[in-house]
Amino acid sequence: MNNTVANSWHHGELTAQKRVGTEQRMAEVGPKFIRELMPQQHRDFFESLTMMFIGYTNFQSQTCASVLFGDPGFVSSPDPSELVINLQYSIGDFTNQSVNIGDRMGLLGLEFHSKRRNRINVIVTDINQKNMTVKVLQSFGNCPKYIQPKIWIFNPEYQRSPSITEVALSTKISIDKTIKQVITNADTFFIASCFDDGKRLNNRGTDISHRGGDAGFVEVNESGQLLVEDYYGNGFFNTIGNLLLNPIASLLFFDTQLGHAIQLTVSAEIGWNDDQDDDQDYDANKQNNSLNDTKNDKSDVNQVRTLCFTPIKIEHYQNGFAYLQK
Repeated sequence: MNNTVANSWHHGELTAQKRVGTEQRMAEVGPKFIRELMPQQHRDFFESLTMMFIGYTNFQSQTCASVLFGDPGFVSSPDPSELVINLQYSIGDFTNQSVNIGDRMGLLGLEFHSKRRNRINVIVTDINQKNMTVKVLQSFGNCPKYIQPKIWIFNPEYQRSPSITEVALSTKISIDKTIKQVITNADTFFIASCFDDGKRLNNRGTDISHRGGDAGFVEVNESGQLLVEDYYGNGFFNTIGNLLLNPIASLLFFDTQLGHAIQLTVSAEIGWNDDQDDDQDYDANKQNNSLNDTKNDKSDVNQVRTLCFTPIKIEHYQNGFAYLQK
């Protein structure tokens, strides 16, 4: 494996790409589309946002999916490799004590009404009570697939320090009607995943990604497990690749009508549903080399994946989400 490919993808991502026959195309796509600098349009985009979704690993080594809030400008970009983020408003879980200098995080900016989203994986270079400064390791755009458009208004009941309730796992999600209703009514959630073997490569660390669909696309079975059909995306397999190497992840749901947030720590299983052995070698030569033609990649489309998430910990942040859907 050459160094360029190694810096674009880690072993888990390469394993998933190989399974669906896209590893050859992704070897070409990665160096072209994953950068160590943000283009100006991405910098302008981040500075216009009122929320930034984050994936991080806290001081207890737990992977967490969360979100930071602020007026436009709460995220600034002094140069193409750096962001400064104001930390004053979150769902109640993230403070300047949550991460340390040198920690690696995933950031996702999403503008729901325009269906624009861009992602960066970063390393923390400075943090204080007010702001966090991060340096870009990987910067790339995402397509608008599966983003459910929304218009937001401020939640008048938002609490900077919300009431946090840990839901007893003995009750199961299927019995807790409030939690189940938020999850099964959702058309959007975010997943933070992490792979870090200590190597100081840009593709190590915590990542966060978006999942969306029609309301009800997340099911809860009788055992309290969450089932999600993993729709066809950009073919990078950032999340799937992490989960292959580290199944512990964090999910973030929010009640868009009441302003509550649900954060779940889960153990993930991937059901490939393709009747193939894990080490099956797929023919990559049939794939189109253009990222824009990813949607025509029939070998990947036909291999439906189901994600099964078994909750380990569930926390309910009452009035922790700063916005309501208009």
